[in-house]
Amino acid sequence: MEPSERRVAVVGGDRAAAALRHALTGLPHRSAERSDADAVVAVGDEAIRDAIVDAPDAPVIPVGSRRLAVDTDVAERRLRTLLDAALRGESGDGDRPVDGVRRVAHPVLAVDAGNGETRRAAFDVALVTAEPARISEFAIDFVGGADRLIRADGVAVATPFGSDGYANAVGGPVVEPGGGLSVSPIAPFSTRTDAWVAADRLSLSVERETESVTLVVDGRERGTVEPHRPVAIEATDRVALVTFEGARRARRSETL
Repeated sequence: MEPSERRVAVVGGDRAAAALRHALTGLPHRSAERSDADAVVAVGDEAIRDAIVDAPDAPVIPVGSRRLAVDTDVAERRLRTLLDAALRGESGDGDRPVDGVRRVAHPVLAVDAGNGETRRAAFDVALVTAEPARISEFAIDFVGGADRLIRADGVAVATPFGSDGYANAVGGPVVEPGGGLSVSPIAPFSTRTDAWVAADRLSLSVERETESVTLVVDGRERGTVEPHRPVAIEATDRVALVTFEGARRARRSETL
């Protein structure tokens, strides 16, 4: 396919997205809707989330402030380099970047709270007590039979893309693409705090009935979690992300 036939979607509603759309007009590619694009440039958290959870076949170039995203100014200056790498599909993997660009497979999480509706997450999933500073008890069931029982205000599970956000703020490890999921208690009632890097599947459950607990998916409240009913979290899809090398390495407390 000739470069002029390649279709690129720039999604996002702020000035940065508008600037990248303008920069695209100077390149030999056609502007397209996200559903028809050969590559997607997603600007800002909301656009990045929407692009990832849709699990497109096209690679996604995330632009924003997160660790694995491309800085807005850099994206505008080097849009051609990013698109060339995305569209030719030869940018290497996380350990072997080509022309400073790496292509990594990022998980999309399916979240099943047992209520008949499956949510999808790009960044993180949390179970949090509805009232601040109200401790409950949570079970974490890891693949392979390992489990943990903790008393805390909640539990956060994050993908590599989301692991530098809320999960890291509450003490969770930062995870590299392909490294699993970051799992951490929120304000644990303990002098010794553990955090984990899990495989691509686990479940959480509320073990006490005294406090109401809310399910939060990518920062949005998604209803109340029933006690003793597991919330299953699993990486069910992968999306190709194209970004520049230089993300800091993961910190891991314990891998399960």
